[in-house]
Amino acid sequence: MTSLRTFAIVAAPLLASAFLIGCTSARMAPPADVADASEVLAVSDRTAWSGQFVNEGFKLGNYDVVDVDRKWSSSSGSGIGPWSKETKTTGFSYALAAGGKKLPGKCSSVSSSNAVGGFSWGHMKIACACDGEDGKAELVMTDKGRTLKVRDSEYRLEPIHALVGGGTMANPTGFRADGDQPLGAVDVMHPGQVWLKKGLDDATRATTTCIFVGLMLYKPPGAGTP
Repeated sequence: MTSLRTFAIVAAPLLASAFLIGCTSARMAPPADVADASEVLAVSDRTAWSGQFVNEGFKLGNYDVVDVDRKWSSSSGSGIGPWSKETKTTGFSYALAAGGKKLPGKCSSVSSSNAVGGFSWGHMKIACACDGEDGKAELVMTDKGRTLKVRDSEYRLEPIHALVGGGTMANPTGFRADGDQPLGAVDVMHPGQVWLKKGLDDATRATTTCIFVGLMLYKPPGAGTP
């Protein structure tokens, strides 16, 4: 009996540690040049669940992500992206709220590959747009390239594969946006996080964040909830 009690006392902390490690979400490791020049918008109050009856809103720094609607489609409004005239695109809409104002955003996607074997960002065409009184931001991601326009400026959008703690993943863990200098980055692993260049004006800060939220909310076709 004593030996069993001793085993339990020794094993319990080890099992608890293993449980905590297993429950820790993978996170994107931000590139050093982005991290050093950016403010961080941390996520809180975000559920891992998704669906018609789930409130998918969450807090992102000083913003609130609200009005997430995954029933949006090209038939329920004007299309976005280079395939906006296609008969059917699926997507979602949402809004970024702060200071009593809402910046509406929406994303749509179509698959460019019917290959079986799992989701790949490279096999998707994704477009997001945020359009408010202070300006507009647009993102287009296809197998031919990735572009991000924020107000009057255009940025390169490149995938990040690094993980916090070391290692990489085949699919991107996030994306970074660069002009002459890094604009910011977004972690697309749940719960996500955003990095924004320090000193951005309020309008650029909001529209960039709104576009990054679209990538955070994106779910590949057939992706289920936990």
